[in-house]
Amino acid sequence: MFVALRENGEYLSLVEKWERSDLLELRSHVTFHCPACQSKVQLKAGLKKTPHFAHLKGVECTVKSEPESEYHLAGKRQLFQWFQTQGYDVKLEPFLPEISQRPDLLVTTSNKRFAIEYQCSQLDYPLFKKRSDSYKKEGIVPIWILGAKWFKRMSTHSVKLSPFQWLFATSFNQPIQPCILYYCPDTSTFVKLSNLHPFTTGEIFCSIYFYKEKGVSFLNLLEPGNHTFTLQHVWRRKKQKWRASYSIYNSNHLTSFLTTLYQKRIPPAYLPGEAGLPVPSSYWFHTPPMIWQMWILLDLLLQLRKGEPFFFSTIMEVISKRIDTKEIVIRQLPLVSHTQYSLAVEEYLQVLVKAGSLKKMSKTKYEKTRDFIIPMSLDRASAMDEKVLASVGKHEENGFVQDNIGRDLSRG
Repeated sequence: MFVALRENGEYLSLVEKWERSDLLELRSHVTFHCPACQSKVQLKAGLKKTPHFAHLKGVECTVKSEPESEYHLAGKRQLFQWFQTQGYDVKLEPFLPEISQRPDLLVTTSNKRFAIEYQCSQLDYPLFKKRSDSYKKEGIVPIWILGAKWFKRMSTHSVKLSPFQWLFATSFNQPIQPCILYYCPDTSTFVKLSNLHPFTTGEIFCSIYFYKEKGVSFLNLLEPGNHTFTLQHVWRRKKQKWRASYSIYNSNHLTSFLTTLYQKRIPPAYLPGEAGLPVPSSYWFHTPPMIWQMWILLDLLLQLRKGEPFFFSTIMEVISKRIDTKEIVIRQLPLVSHTQYSLAVEEYLQVLVKAGSLKKMSKTKYEKTRDFIIPMSLDRASAMDEKVLASVGKHEENGFVQDNIGRDLSRG
């Protein structure tokens, strides 16, 4: 940490540049304490690492935190200075006694307070949620920023996201699709992922934005993107690959799924084109869209006769049963509160209505208007995918991609 208390109660910050000789002199005759737990801390002023304070060995602070790497310290310092240059009231590592927490930064605007947490190490879900909920109860908006070492790019429009990284998806208290923010202190660059469309449990199609620290403001960073593009062509190519080699995507989700397909005599490569469609809120599902959407078809829509009606609640019952058996897994998104996974299901039905497979009779009532076809070849499956994907619409948001920066950050 950069801030500690002197014995006289004054705060000392190491965020500004200090001469090492001055710090060594200071350390020789001043005792420092942690602002949170009041225990003694030592001033570390070595030759390799940024000067900082650390608890004595064996002493555990009442405010749980992770060991701070040089990467973390550099990023926190740069973010603090970035907010300062924009004229914000920003405090470094302030202790909030009402919730016993110490965010990396506390930023105050004319009408809001933001707790900025720069996270470079693994953090478990319960602690992440506890911290975030505590801020929200105090009317403070939590903004979590990942160290860019977590940024793993797979292709021009896709990244690899772990369940841990998904915790950081947030819509910044606005009814827009969630985004994930990264910061790289080595290149002074923010990375923003938006328009998140999972294809598998790990690979996510998304918009990727890169912003140099000096070229973007805090408010600009939180705004939704303004560009649009059509995702269907890259999604279709990926879906073709899945059809041809689905076994390489093997996971716990596939075991029961494949068994059911074999019982129904449906080859996994020949799923209907209506299974595996990108919908805006599919980020709620940890289970890939190829699978959770096919469960809807298997458990209900394939069984209905043409012209037979059904209700949205029936679809939700189907989903709930598969969730109970863990054949469908809902993603944990503690920073997304304005929607829930039922919205993704509704969006999926809307696509099927556009494709002509369903008809919407009322707000909650649908009718099956045509049968779902099981293709008999990969060529036929590809043609069906192309036709159905054309019904998805241009709801995706486009990010500009700079390959050189992306590669530098992923190495960061």
